[in-house]
Amino acid sequence: MNCKEFKNRIPDYLDQSLPSDLSNQFNEHLQNCADCSLLFNKTSKTIQHLSNPDRIPEQPYYYTQLRQKMENKYVHNETILHSLTSKKVLQPMLYLASIILAVYIGILIGSGTTTTNNQYSETTKADTSFIEVFAQYQYIDDMELESLEKNVVYEESKETEEKK
Repeated sequence: MNCKEFKNRIPDYLDQSLPSDLSNQFNEHLQNCADCSLLFNKTSKTIQHLSNPDRIPEQPYYYTQLRQKMENKYVHNETILHSLTSKKVLQPMLYLASIILAVYIGILIGSGTTTTNNQYSETTKADTSFIEVFAQYQYIDDMELESLEKNVVYEESKETEEKK
């Protein structure tokens, strides 16, 4: 008998339902193979522990106490206060209130901004000094940056003057 057959026959051997010839082969393999004998010992001990359960004695009032706690919890959940604070009612109301508050604040900010913009635009129309400052400092590091076309036209005009 090989190890695979041995492992498959362990439940039948423990139930004592193996024929005598297979039972003899099982015992021989059990004595010759250390791995299979270890597996057999663990399996038989496990089955012995499962067949003899030590039960905890039942407490006489356990089920009545459990039922009472469950009924109390059910009654407690149906109060008006709990239904108002549940996620079904309170959470949507808070979302709605925050949206209304955000819209109201947006309207207030929007209505106050238009008067401020008009005041700012009137002062900038009157003050044009920044245009003069920009015109003075239009070049980076006080160096005149010229375009390529301007240089090419200048050089061509210089060449034509020299030819004349």
